Order: sequence, then structure tokens, then C-alpha cells
Amino acid sequence: MLLATISLLAAALARFLIALAAAGPLFFFGAVDLLVLAGPIYDFATRGRVNPAYIWGGLLIVVSQPLRLLLSGTDAWLRLADFLIGR
Repeated sequence: MLLATISLLAAALARFLIALAAAGPLFFFGAVDLLVLAGPIYDFATRGRVNPAYIWGGLLIVVSQPLRLLLSGTDAWLRLADFLIGR
């Protein structure tokens, strides 16, 4: 659940501070990646091992970031988004 919440932060960070958001995807995806790393680091420091959920979930979040950027500008996605918001 922590990783799911962290994955939602990219959209919020992209809209939160206009000056920082101007840095682009490197800023908001980088911030999310740092938070994704915090869980495994804490696990390793306190338990001596990393839970596989952090490995697989974190990997999925990081791999999905460039895919989201690629898909976000396509005509198919824009038409679907327009349909979903009722335009």
C-alpha cells in the first residue's frame, strides 16, 4: 500500500510547486524514486533483508515512468482521456 500511495505522488508533485515542476519529469519522477528507495533501505536497516514486495513493486513503478511519458502524448490516450472526462 505504501508503494501504491508513493506512485500517486508523481502527479501531485507535477502540479504542486510550479517553480519545481518546471524542472520536468526528472524532478517529480526523481522524487518518487527516492521515496521508493526509502522502503527497502528501512527494511534492510531494521530487518537485514528487503521484502520482495519492495523489489517487484518498486521495479514496476520505476519501469512504468518512461512508459507513462511515452503514452501520455499519443492521440489514442488523449481521445480516451477526453471520453473519460466527458468532452
